Amino acid sequence: MTVSTVDIIVRRWLLEHNLPIHYYLEGLIHASTAIRELSYDTLQIINSANLPVGDYGEVDLPDDFVDDLSVCIPAGQSLLPLPKQDWITPLRIHDTTTGAFSLYSSQTVDDEQTTFYGFPGNWSFLWNINDLGEFTGRRFGAKGGTRQGYKLFKERRQIQMTEDFSNSNIVLQYISDGQKADNASQVDVLAIRCIQSWIDWQRSPSAAIKNSQEAATFYNEKRRLKTLLNPMTKVDYLNIIRSAYTAGIKT
Repeated sequence: MTVSTVDIIVRRWLLEHNLPIHYYLEGLIHASTAIRELSYDTLQIINSANLPVGDYGEVDLPDDFVDDLSVCIPAGQSLLPLPKQDWITPLRIHDTTTGAFSLYSSQTVDDEQTTFYGFPGNWSFLWNINDLGEFTGRRFGAKGGTRQGYKLFKERRQIQMTEDFSNSNIVLQYISDGQKADNASQVDVLAIRCIQSWIDWQRSPSAAIKNSQEAATFYNEKRRLKTLLNPMTKVDYLNIIRSAYTAGIKT
C-alpha cells in the first residue's frame, strides 16, 4: 500500500494552484480537518490498543477515540469479543475516607470461576465438562451467552467493565479521528484528490454553503474515493453467489 503525508498533499496543492508557501499553514489546517471528517465514514482509520483495566473495572479511552468497534479479551493470538451490557450503571462509588473510587460490593477481581480451559469470559455452556474438555450437559433451562461485557460512557471518557471481570487488560478496536501524530501523518494516496477538493471548498467564498459548486466537487470526489477503497472484487461477488447454492438430491 502506498501512502502519502499531509505535508506532501499540501505542498502539491500549493504548486498546482501556483500559490506561495505563505498559504501552507492554511492548507495544512484544512487538510487536517478533511482527514478528520473522512475518517468517520470513508477512510475509516481503525486503531487497536491494549489497555489496562483499573481498580474499579474502568478503562480510560485513547485521546483520538471516536467510536468503539469491539472490546476483546486477548487469549494468545486470538481476540475474544465481549458484548455490550446496557444495564451497567454509570455511577461510581467512592470510599468516604479516602475519596477514591472503589469496586462495588458484589464485584471481585480474582474469580477462578471465570476461566475454563484457558477460555475467559464465564460462558454458560462451558460449566459442566469432563477431563477431556467435553461438555456433559446437566444444565437444563440454562441460557447461553455471558453476563460479562462492557458499556461505553463518553461523558467519563471511560469504558466500564462488568462486575467480576478478572482480566487485567483488554484490547480495544476503535475508530480514530485521524488527528494523532502516529496515524494522521500517513494518508492513502487514493484520498489525495478528495482532500485537495476539500481545501478548495473551504478556501472559497462558498465555504459555508453545502450546495455550492465547490461542495459538489468535494462530494463527487468523496464518492469516487469510496469506490476506489471498496475491497470487493469480481471473484468475491462470484464466491458469495456460489456459496448460497447447496447440493440437493437429483430426481
